[in-house]
Amino acid sequence: MRRSALRLVHTSDIHLDADWARPQASGNGTYGSGQGRCLAAQAFERTVDRVRAEAADLFLIAGDLFDSSRVGADVVDFALGELARVPCPVVVMPGNHDCYDGDSIYRRVDLRDAGSHVSVLTAEHGETVELPDLHATVWGRAMVEHHAGYRPLEGVPERSGQYWHLGMAHGLVTDDLRSHYSSLIRPEEIAECGLDYLALGHVHVFREVSEKGTTACYSGSPAPLYAGRSHGSLAVVTLHPDHGVSATAHPIEG
Repeated sequence: MRRSALRLVHTSDIHLDADWARPQASGNGTYGSGQGRCLAAQAFERTVDRVRAEAADLFLIAGDLFDSSRVGADVVDFALGELARVPCPVVVMPGNHDCYDGDSIYRRVDLRDAGSHVSVLTAEHGETVELPDLHATVWGRAMVEHHAGYRPLEGVPERSGQYWHLGMAHGLVTDDLRSHYSSLIRPEEIAECGLDYLALGHVHVFREVSEKGTTACYSGSPAPLYAGRSHGSLAVVTLHPDHGVSATAHPIEG
């Protein structure tokens, strides 16, 4: 079987309902509406617009869609409405802000209410979403707790078949084993994972951290989270059976 070319959009760290991004004034009391609509809502809406404009085959959200698991019903409704606008399969994974603990937003809300095209990775030891129409699989481990013992790439399954093997992970790529940070990913883990593309979350700016045969990128947050930045970013990734895998940063204007 020859794999078909695949085009995907990768985002992370949207942080819906973050304190820094709450609307100061709302047109009708609905999250994400009115002249004072928050940065995170604008950024996510523009990201979905980009998915549609790119005619993407797949949309990956690599953690921290929500800023916490305490978001209200209006934020959930906004997220579901945006996900419903996506015309291709969507795979979401929890991050350190919306981790899959006992009080997780993903236990309270089923994002599949936005449509059967949405999948959420909630298995603590990892799970795979199969997308036969795209000749692709997506693997990832749900983050239950953000701590030093959690290894986002532990347990990546071996390759099987001729599918595109995609992965998602939320954590910090570093070769400093003395680092005090949590959810660490070592460069050699990326080199050995056997994935065609690894969609990373947790770092809020675009950064490529590819190793050997695996193209790996942080998409960056679509919202401009740092002072002096006028835009956020997302990653547009093309996988081609003859030309390989390439990832490009695209700005999301703030």
